Amino acid sequence: MVYTIKDDCIVCESCHPVCPEGAIKPNSDSDGYWIDPTLCNGCPDVEVPRCVTVCSVESLAPLQPKKGRCKSSLLPAAIPEIFLNGKTTPFASSMVIWETCNVLTQQQALSWQADADDKLCYRRLVHRGRGDMTFRLDADPEQVAPQPLGMRAGQAALSRFDIRAACLHLIFAAYAVTVDRPWAESFVINDQQIEQYLGLDKRKDLTKLEKLTLIKEWVYQCCRLLVSMNWPRQGKVPAFTLPEHAVWQLLDTEYFFEEDAAGDRHLIGLSFTIQGGLWAERFLNKQNYRHHTAFYQYGTLPQALLSEVMSNWQQHEGAVRLMLWLSFKLRLGGDHRMTVRTLLRIAYGEDRLTQATTIRGAHKRLLKTFEGDLEAVYHYGLKPIFDPETYPPEIQPLWTKLATIPEDADEALAFWTDDAQSHQSLTNTAPRDKWQRLLNARLLGFESPEGWQQITKRNPPSRRRKSQTQSTERASQQLSGSMIKAARQQQKLTQRALADRLGKSQSWIRDIEKGRFSLNAGDQVLIRQVLDLQ
Repeated sequence: MVYTIKDDCIVCESCHPVCPEGAIKPNSDSDGYWIDPTLCNGCPDVEVPRCVTVCSVESLAPLQPKKGRCKSSLLPAAIPEIFLNGKTTPFASSMVIWETCNVLTQQQALSWQADADDKLCYRRLVHRGRGDMTFRLDADPEQVAPQPLGMRAGQAALSRFDIRAACLHLIFAAYAVTVDRPWAESFVINDQQIEQYLGLDKRKDLTKLEKLTLIKEWVYQCCRLLVSMNWPRQGKVPAFTLPEHAVWQLLDTEYFFEEDAAGDRHLIGLSFTIQGGLWAERFLNKQNYRHHTAFYQYGTLPQALLSEVMSNWQQHEGAVRLMLWLSFKLRLGGDHRMTVRTLLRIAYGEDRLTQATTIRGAHKRLLKTFEGDLEAVYHYGLKPIFDPETYPPEIQPLWTKLATIPEDADEALAFWTDDAQSHQSLTNTAPRDKWQRLLNARLLGFESPEGWQQITKRNPPSRRRKSQTQSTERASQQLSGSMIKAARQQQKLTQRALADRLGKSQSWIRDIEKGRFSLNAGDQVLIRQVLDLQ
């Protein structure tokens, strides 16, 4: 239960030092103290709260729940500043932001160690060991000078980290793009905006105070991360070193209270003033990017990703880690091949992977969890592309085979007829060596959902011959799903037969025909050739 200080307080200062949570704070504009309701927990380990025990005038009392809605002119405006189109928004996507996201999601699964000062730290090598980033945890993000935590205190703080704080981190990265000099200019974000971005405004099972407490915890967890960097020369950008600084600097937290008829002050809103750290001057610098002395790295953040994290963080925590990791991985150009061992390490950590390979029977539980999390990633829209050599159908999850069953009755009949005659039927049991083969398997990548397509899109070269330009223009005429289905049926091809000719999965054909995502130029050309479309 949350407590409050009444007006008859004599400011004896006896309650302030005994609060273990630091919830009792001095007033900034007058004498006396106030209790931060987002920190006060009523001292659940004792029968009577410590502050009540030492108060000689009985000026502390339980704070009664607020009745009615929190509608006050004191609250800041809740006008969205990102996701203006309702779907996506630009955000800073540099390596610092990526690894900070990994720290917030993987937490204790990472290789934290004690540094030379016996402080808890995590070191991440970059560019094949030519550089590194070192992360530590700040004791109090409200203080200007960082105070890194030691091993025991740091591990305790890390164990309380919430994976949903990564959503706030990505929102901060989106706000950083909205200012010209994010390392010198701050931005302000309030609880109402955060509720809208994360869908908390629709949660009726949480009180306003519970929502504010969660939001403040997530913001402070993001602002507790400290980073120092040794970055090697990359292209024309020279090497540089950055001293330890906060990834997100918390400049101010403003509390909004409303007084009821009984004289109790209820917290109805929060506002945070945030500023990017020194990293932003090196990785989010438009002016110096033009002079080849800094980077300007940004991507596109789908709001659907934040919604997926907020809805599945408990049931599929491993899937949430994979989706957030892939949101950065798939932005990189080149080959997107990845091993299953890497995905297991990202989703569950090195220790759990080691246990699955050394403790008898542990691999069965991890295998079941991984296939369930991979299915959750698939249903979100990130469809895995299995390597036919190392990840053949006999060791693929059962849901991948069920997803290929056609919805059309005639096609479904043909599917089951073919399946009954196949030596690899859906009803066959998995091979005994599935786990060992899975550890050596790899994925060729993931098919991105619609909101991610502009992320991975690359502009074509500007110099092309005339004939190539003409062929690209013809291919750019978008083929609709109904056109593809009509052409397929005209040639009396099943979805599976067309998928075999294209080297795709049957579920990919079905999604294209239903218009769930659009074709790229290469796939359009291929389909036109196979179906003889002009």
